[in-house]
Amino acid sequence: MRPIPIPIKTMLNKISKLFFALLVLALVGCGADTTREADKLYIDGKYQEAIAAYNEYLSTKPKDIKSLYNRGRAYEELGQVEKAKTDFESVLNIDADNVNANLSMGKYWYNNEQYDQAINFFDKVIRVDSKQGTAYLLKGRSLHKQGEFKDAVKNYNVAIDISNKNEEAYLFRGALRINLGQKRSACNDFNRAKELGSAEAASAFSKYCQ
Repeated sequence: MRPIPIPIKTMLNKISKLFFALLVLALVGCGADTTREADKLYIDGKYQEAIAAYNEYLSTKPKDIKSLYNRGRAYEELGQVEKAKTDFESVLNIDADNVNANLSMGKYWYNNEQYDQAINFFDKVIRVDSKQGTAYLLKGRSLHKQGEFKDAVKNYNVAIDISNKNEEAYLFRGALRINLGQKRSACNDFNRAKELGSAEAASAFSKYCQ
């Protein structure tokens, strides 16, 4: 059976924007006062201006992890993914266990369809912080893409156990269950994701469950 044509990149972008916007918000005020302007510019969506502000700060503090990571996120928002990757790698050269940089590197390799490499980074995140639901979700997606359905479901399950409001985990698990012929369970997942606000799940529910 052919997979459900769910716009995965759109969903991943949604996950990324929500998670990383919350991260930057959490970091505001945690570093030196001179980086607060850059953080605010990032949050306001003024990514080019934010990069310029981070550049100024990093010119004197080149190993400031927060500024390196946030500059990488700003590059990522502008579609300059190779520059973003360089900043994330710089963070990992300083702190190999940095959860956020490992998660971003996993996402980079996922988007480049290098799923084994992506899983390696998601596993690093999980080893450092086993409550990172986004890592389980994206590891599940990587396994799903490789046809490793049983392990994919296990990771979706953990993501849902961590947060029962993870609409993407319900959506993707439902899509996988449709492909496995588990229609009733799939429809339950689509319905739950729909209740949580997923338009893709609403469309899938209408197509497969009514």
